[in-house]
Amino acid sequence: MEELLRQILSKLDNMEKGFLVFQEETRQRFEQMDGRLTEMNGRLVGLEREMGAVKERLDRVETRLKGVEARLDGVETRLNGVETRLDGVETRLGGVETRLDGVETELMEVKETLYRVETQLVDDVQILLRKIHEKVEEKSFEMDALNRRLHHAEAAIEQLQSKCDPLSWTCPLLKPVQQLSLIPV
Repeated sequence: MEELLRQILSKLDNMEKGFLVFQEETRQRFEQMDGRLTEMNGRLVGLEREMGAVKERLDRVETRLKGVEARLDGVETRLNGVETRLDGVETRLGGVETRLDGVETELMEVKETLYRVETQLVDDVQILLRKIHEKVEEKSFEMDALNRRLHHAEAAIEQLQSKCDPLSWTCPLLKPVQQLSLIPV
């Protein structure tokens, strides 16, 4: 019975170790994702700075346009180049937003999966505990039956001993056994 309990405890310890490993792996994955989000945030800050620099340049260009009408054709060409760059920046920002949306979606999926795994793990542990309880109950019934049989055997031995003569250590029930062996009569 003790061996069975040791085996059960060993299995429970193994399950707990497995769960702790899974928990640590999940924690590391979230830390990696957090690092990636931090990196993306840093990139967005850099893009904001670039946008600020572009805006300053546009403001200077507008000031120049007011002062120099003679260079209007050249300035228009330059503005077209700036607009093209802004379109590129907007396209890049749209791509970053799309990627961020994808990351958020994946993060939600990971959270949902983690919740399902945690819920399923609790259910699995409860099922195992029920099975262990059933086995313990079954063994308890077996031990009760063995205890009753032992009690009956002890009672039978006491009855046999009571029929024996305690002074001569002889027992009429043992005569056939004594004749076959070297037990003194």
